[in-house]
Amino acid sequence: MKKTINKFKTINQFIKTNNEQLLKTSSNQLLDLTGDKLDEKIENVVSTDGVLRIGIVGQVKAGKSSFINALLFDGKDVLPKASTPMTAALTVIKYSEEISAEVEFYSKADWGIIERKAKEFKKSYKQTREELIKQKKEEKSILSKAEDLITNFNSKIDISDEEVETETKLRVGDSVTSAYEVYTMAHDSGLDVNAHIGKIEKISENISSIDELVGKLQEYVGANGRYTPITRNTNLYLDIPTLKGIELIDTPGTNDPIISRGQTTRDFLSRCDTVFLLSYSGQFMGKEDAEFLVNTLPSEGISNIMLLGSKFDSVLVDEFKKYKGDIREALQDLYTKLSTQADDSLGKIIASNPNKPIMQKLKSKKVKFISGICYNIAKKNKKNLDEMEAHALMTLEKRYNLDFSNEILLQLANIDIIREKDLKEIKANKDEILSNKLKDFISGQQEKVSKELRAIETNLKERINELENSNIEELTNKAKILEQGFDRAEEGIQQTFIDFKFDIKEKIYGLISEIDNQRSIYTGVSRSQDSREVYSHTTGMWLWKTRHTKKEFYVIANVNEAVDKAVKFIREANEDILHTWDKMINLQEIETKLIKEATNGFDMGDTSFNKNKIINPVKNALREIKIKPYRLKEKEYISQITTTFSSNQVEGSEINELEELLREILYKIVNDIEHTLENKIKEISKLLDEKSSTFVSSIKENSNQEIFKLKNDLKSKEASISRDKNLIQKINHLKEEL
Repeated sequence: MKKTINKFKTINQFIKTNNEQLLKTSSNQLLDLTGDKLDEKIENVVSTDGVLRIGIVGQVKAGKSSFINALLFDGKDVLPKASTPMTAALTVIKYSEEISAEVEFYSKADWGIIERKAKEFKKSYKQTREELIKQKKEEKSILSKAEDLITNFNSKIDISDEEVETETKLRVGDSVTSAYEVYTMAHDSGLDVNAHIGKIEKISENISSIDELVGKLQEYVGANGRYTPITRNTNLYLDIPTLKGIELIDTPGTNDPIISRGQTTRDFLSRCDTVFLLSYSGQFMGKEDAEFLVNTLPSEGISNIMLLGSKFDSVLVDEFKKYKGDIREALQDLYTKLSTQADDSLGKIIASNPNKPIMQKLKSKKVKFISGICYNIAKKNKKNLDEMEAHALMTLEKRYNLDFSNEILLQLANIDIIREKDLKEIKANKDEILSNKLKDFISGQQEKVSKELRAIETNLKERINELENSNIEELTNKAKILEQGFDRAEEGIQQTFIDFKFDIKEKIYGLISEIDNQRSIYTGVSRSQDSREVYSHTTGMWLWKTRHTKKEFYVIANVNEAVDKAVKFIREANEDILHTWDKMINLQEIETKLIKEATNGFDMGDTSFNKNKIINPVKNALREIKIKPYRLKEKEYISQITTTFSSNQVEGSEINELEELLREILYKIVNDIEHTLENKIKEISKLLDEKSSTFVSSIKENSNQEIFKLKNDLKSKEASISRDKNLIQKINHLKEEL
């Protein structure tokens, strides 16, 4: 493949060197096919660096960091472990000989959401305190009336900040609580948030090892890092051989409370070739994981999903009593039982969402159970363990009354098999896909290049024939005949441009109508029922306060579904525009019509007349018409949704607000498309009007240039013929090489 690309470059250089002597239409086309645009085209078709993109997803605390550290870094804690969903930054890990990192901070809109949620928490905190004080006063009043029945009872009960905060967290939920915690972290650190928001910071100075980089990264993504509260995502460039050919994306938890960051994650995941989905082995594919599969993971673009049951060591510890310390029986039974449970969970999710494309990739998928912590313990040879690792090892050995050797620990970890078997298999398939895609593209380019080389060769042979059989007087006469013929064809040529202009206008308005008709398909969001525990307090006659819970059912909708619909509508509109553009702006069709009109000005019954003397100048003049297709950008529309709602899940009146916003955005998309395409019509009309008035003069100019070259060549006839024969010989050599 590289040899073919190098041959293209050789052809490109040949064209540049001899451009003045070659057929203009074909030489310009060859410069496009073999020049700078070639690399760009290849980049658009396929990842030229052969990088395998792998996404790691799962809830916070699902063991993603431990898994990546085991898979790529031999168990070393390269990736810091985030303490909350809010501090879990998206991390892209790439190979580089120069060790460095890039940190991207939240945008102004993102931080606005965090501030808004923090205010919501503060408001709820104040209301909660007031309600608790009121409740205490009522209790005290009841107490004063019952003093004759109660002795030695301390009726004065203080309300602590901790009590109010605990109650507030129960009321507002995890998303608002996390935002408040992050906002507080940033405020307490004295960080000037506005000085960093929307910026990217590079960490590369004085970095000589990965350990040094990890140390500096703690300030940006560590649990107590100064900049952690405002870090949105990071890029790590590490000199680790395992990373060669891999781009690994470590995502925040599946319950990311920042919608725009979640959308960024989904955009990254849509470019992934494979996704490793981690879920706790003991409760594989619970409610939040199912929600992620259905509403968050992109439905299209991902070719493969690997399902991993994480923290298998925890299940061994929890279930040890059933097996009376028999590790072999435990392993055999748990693998079977957990696999069955996982199959059942996946089966229910697939059955409930049969139309989701991603579900087809999950059918017949088997879960592999892993333990990152067991891998780390084994790799450290059971020495110099941190507190968590030491506790895990001690608990396992105590429960099963067994010295867990490194061999057993690695077997439980199951990481080596994933790296050596599954990852290698994925890489192999990726290489094949890339190779086939690149091969098909290059083959198509070869065919186009060969066609244009043949056209140049034909033109050179015709020129040699003219040089051998013409003189200056005959060429002057031909120039007059051509000029008169083009003048006779001018009216028909102008009418062709008028027809072309109206035809384009009609087709564009038809396209706008088709896109608008599709809009109704993407309106509305699906609703589902959910439940939550609602807390209430009652005070008995002896003033003991009792907390009661009851299940409250409510209707919810998912914001990501609205985002998906808007994105899909935009992408389908873009595809409709792109796919119909060449049909609407059919330059090949107008070329045929213009050539027909141009030839009408000549006596084509004259067998001595070379038709190419008409065709080539028309083609040269037509090449000056360039009408680029229009493409709608997603970001500005999607941000309207992601910055309006502060949670992925909405309920009550917010569902109607979400649907109304989606309708407004879809309507705006159609309006923007209509407005832009109408401007395109004006632009095209103006261009075609200008070209119509100058086209015949352009044809004549191109024709005269060719005649002028021939006259000059006749002055040194033998040398010119020798030059053209030499060019033909080189072209034949290039064709053979190709």
